Amino acid sequence: MYIKLTLAALLSLVISLGLNRVMLTLAPRLGLMDEPGERRIHAKVIPRAGGIAIWLSFLIVIGSGLASGWLQQDGHVSWLWLGAFAAGSAVLMVAGFIDDRSGLSPWLKLGSHILAPTVCFLLHPIQTGLFPADWSYCFDYAVFVVWVVVLVNAFNLIDGLDGLCGGLAAVSSFALAAMALTNGRTDAAVLLLVMGGAILGFLKYNFNPARIFLGDAGSMLIGFFLATAATDAVGRKAVVGVILLPIAVAGVPLLDVLLAIWRRSARRLLLQLRGEKLEGGIFDADDNHLHHRLLGSGVSQRKVAGVLQGIAIVLAVLAFLPMLFGDRMLGFSLLGFLIVALVGVRNLARVEIEHTGSIIHMAIKLPGHRRRVAAALFLYDLLVLTGAGAAAVILETNRLTRGTSMDDLLRFVILFVILGSVALLVSRVHQRLWVRATMRDLLSLQFCLLMAAMATFTFFTLIYVSLEWSALRLTVMSYVFACIGVSLPRVALDLLRDFGMDARHRHSRLVAAGDLGPVVVVGAGDLGALLLQHLKSSPHDLYPGMRILGFVDEMQMLHGRRLGSLRILGGLSIVPHLVKTEGLKGIILAIQNPKKEMLDQIEALADQCELKIYRWRVGFVEE
Repeated sequence: MYIKLTLAALLSLVISLGLNRVMLTLAPRLGLMDEPGERRIHAKVIPRAGGIAIWLSFLIVIGSGLASGWLQQDGHVSWLWLGAFAAGSAVLMVAGFIDDRSGLSPWLKLGSHILAPTVCFLLHPIQTGLFPADWSYCFDYAVFVVWVVVLVNAFNLIDGLDGLCGGLAAVSSFALAAMALTNGRTDAAVLLLVMGGAILGFLKYNFNPARIFLGDAGSMLIGFFLATAATDAVGRKAVVGVILLPIAVAGVPLLDVLLAIWRRSARRLLLQLRGEKLEGGIFDADDNHLHHRLLGSGVSQRKVAGVLQGIAIVLAVLAFLPMLFGDRMLGFSLLGFLIVALVGVRNLARVEIEHTGSIIHMAIKLPGHRRRVAAALFLYDLLVLTGAGAAAVILETNRLTRGTSMDDLLRFVILFVILGSVALLVSRVHQRLWVRATMRDLLSLQFCLLMAAMATFTFFTLIYVSLEWSALRLTVMSYVFACIGVSLPRVALDLLRDFGMDARHRHSRLVAAGDLGPVVVVGAGDLGALLLQHLKSSPHDLYPGMRILGFVDEMQMLHGRRLGSLRILGGLSIVPHLVKTEGLKGIILAIQNPKKEMLDQIEALADQCELKIYRWRVGFVEE
């Protein structure tokens, strides 16, 4: 069996190598050439017909294997499945061919994304395993179409760098093949390995510097194939499989899609709040995809592709663990996903975070919005208090299976909501200026909720003496859940500002003409802290291209520590080293009354290293 699988993958690889070589010559005659442009990374004309070679290689290997009897019809590997896949993928290949040759409107492309799975499903209905067997095929059809549209667009959007889309697809194909073999699905493994071999043949000509591109036809084909082959490869693992399968198949492309939707929607809303002309839509291309951001930090194309493919491997492994070893590995996987998400948001979601922070800030500041914001927060608090009480009841009763009177528990939830709402209203928590919140404001909010929780416990136990300890557990859980839920939107803006500033100054970027470039702040005292607060609440384009490398301070006991998210790098003697390693362009002086000796030393360093000096001051000025 394993010999047959290996030979199938190798045969596909060899045929793909030959067909991609043919496409290098044939693509110019077909008009499938990618011209350099503003959003293009390459500087010369390159054929984009690799997707056609991959498609033909796959169909040739599977078709010849079935015709010769070398591949026996077994489950997925059948003429019926191959015909359905070929017909559905042909729709995408035609649409991709037209788009690669002369361009196709976004709506027509979306129509082809829906038509392709429709044709495939009509010829070979696919059971997703999400619904009972006696349910109508309409439910499976709807899920399948959505699944295909999402994956097709995910791989289409991520295809902007040499070796990136093909590399991610190869990772997904071989990972799914391994999963299929583990589940005893050799039929699905054959398809995945043959497609993986075809992709590897393409990658031979696609690694930087690329000689051929996938084209829209190729990237859409990959998304369509993985969507149709992934379910059977992994097996139907109920809820866990449904949640983790998309991450395993296309974690990085899906992340890029989510960021693109978030970014473009936030940008349009921000322009609308400012009263400016709306530019671009959800489907319009931009240059803020994951690979663009990593390239903008000075990383080479090969390294960017390697980093994103490494992330894809990590996500696939984390997603497969619970499917292979059961729920006991679910906690480990969730912890891994949380770490990856935090690192990703901190380093890759700078634009989205800054746009979202600006939207919240502007929406609150707009005239006439204060009462609406206060009303919205009050309604939100009611929902949170109700949800907190209900969640506590569900946990205390073991999902409502423990024999406790539901009427009593319902009265507890109602009492907690009423007393919690009264406490929040009495403390005027909805009238506080949360965009400038302090720790005192947050502690006051927690204290109000604590008083409400204690009052709820007191009144409840006076009426229901027998439920005293149950009421205590209910109260504690309700208070904890309410604290988290009620506090979250009120601290969200400050958290977004912190994340945005951290991401903005964390990694090196290419410095454009007129940018302030990398700078260091001299002085890690009060003025330095005030500078960070100022930057957090300022528009991200107020100081164009400025990136703070960290702080410089002559006090040795501070070296190596952090102020906010920035490190205290050392004394002034480290400045020449930063010029060589980080391209330092300027110094920000954040000391109220610096000594003359320090000023002379800074001026000497500025002259020696050709640095600009900026002065940061805060104080009263008499008119």
